[in-house]
Amino acid sequence: MCPFEYHRPKTVAEALELLDRGVPLAGGTELTPRRDEVPAVVDLQELGLDYIELRDDIFVIGAAAKLQAMVENEELLPSALREACRLEASLNLRNMATLGGTIMSADGRSPVVTVLLAMEALVVLEPGSEAVSLEELLEQRDQANHRRLITELKLKRPEILRYEQVSRAPTDRPIVCVAVARLPSEGSEKGYRVVLGGLGSTPIRIQKAETSLAEEEDINAAAEAARQAYASADDVWASGEYRSHTAGVLVKRLTTEMIS
Repeated sequence: MCPFEYHRPKTVAEALELLDRGVPLAGGTELTPRRDEVPAVVDLQELGLDYIELRDDIFVIGAAAKLQAMVENEELLPSALREACRLEASLNLRNMATLGGTIMSADGRSPVVTVLLAMEALVVLEPGSEAVSLEELLEQRDQANHRRLITELKLKRPEILRYEQVSRAPTDRPIVCVAVARLPSEGSEKGYRVVLGGLGSTPIRIQKAETSLAEEEDINAAAEAARQAYASADDVWASGEYRSHTAGVLVKRLTTEMIS
């Protein structure tokens, strides 16, 4: 292994200055296998970014919060989010992996990112305390400014949140996964989020399904929108026909539970 610089800042401001010289180190689950390619690391564990709080009906979770800490937080976090964290990785990895690191390394088969998108997550970036949608961050990951740092996530507290997945084994990565949320909304129209995962670089929102649920609570139309979204979702793990059918079944099941 090639030698590299190791930095352990005490403040976010100090960490931001050091990002010119190295890459952020949180849990290390993704960085460690690439250690020979990394000239310097900036260890974030002294920054106090591992909190999990509820502030005015918004979940505020530090980017350095461990996935296992989220699994175990029965007092605050919704069961669907905790279950998604449990399914994201094995116990040993969950004890190391952080929420921020998981977001930056996740692909379309990530249970955690699927649920976070359904919760309309905002990501807070420093410097500037800028809050951007998780969708926007995921779209721009490859072109991201590496001198910026994720410090926390803000998640709307859902009225109802459901998650389910289909995989080859109970704890395997999903072939298809679905998260459905009903979020607080202004006026009479309910705010629904439907997110489909299991393929590609990121999970995707099914906006046609959200509209069908918000306007008429049309479960069948929502399921059909999910089927169409994965109609051509072929890869080595499953055919588009299988994914399409499974996506429709899961969306129909979860929305039926939610609306009935």
